[in-house]
Amino acid sequence: MATPAAAPGPSVPAPRRSRLAVVLSRHRSMLRRPTDRWRSALVKFQFLAVLAAAVLGTLIGMSVYQQGRAHTLDQARHLHPVQARIVGQPYMTGVGGEVAEVSWTAADGKVQRSVVSVPAAVGPADQVRVWLDASGSPAAAPTSALNTGGTAALVGVLAMLGGDIVLVSAGSLVRWRLNRRDEEAWEAEWQVFEPLWSRRR
Repeated sequence: MATPAAAPGPSVPAPRRSRLAVVLSRHRSMLRRPTDRWRSALVKFQFLAVLAAAVLGTLIGMSVYQQGRAHTLDQARHLHPVQARIVGQPYMTGVGGEVAEVSWTAADGKVQRSVVSVPAAVGPADQVRVWLDASGSPAAAPTSALNTGGTAALVGVLAMLGGDIVLVSAGSLVRWRLNRRDEEAWEAEWQVFEPLWSRRR
């Protein structure tokens, strides 16, 4: 009994299709539903929207930082620092932080005393900086650049996350509507073609 000859192999290998060609063929496929096109458009829109949210969050953070620094500089113009000496034992307050009685010499040579906030790990006779207003009364120190930058970064991140949450929620709602539309279309087609396949009248 003769052995069947092996099928001849192709002399030239079939060209490999690029990824772009595969993607384009899928977009032109007759099996591609209108909802599939909406899903592809939704993915592209969400990608661009996430980038826009990141840019917007960065711009908001920069704006908050600039406004904070301008406010700090305005505060600094109306305040001036003096070196004060702690004359009492620092103690904790109910709202957090430590306060202590300090004394300093005013511009007229008089010794002034007041209770102000002091840094942690200081004690009697230590020197601290106290900010005074135009009337010579203690005032809150201008906000540091580090605190301003931290606040601006937090605001920017929260703005970006808020935008991302809105985008994800809206995308989930759109996908749910598209899935629901596919189910309704499938049920309508099933009512038409199922009797033909099962040969029921």
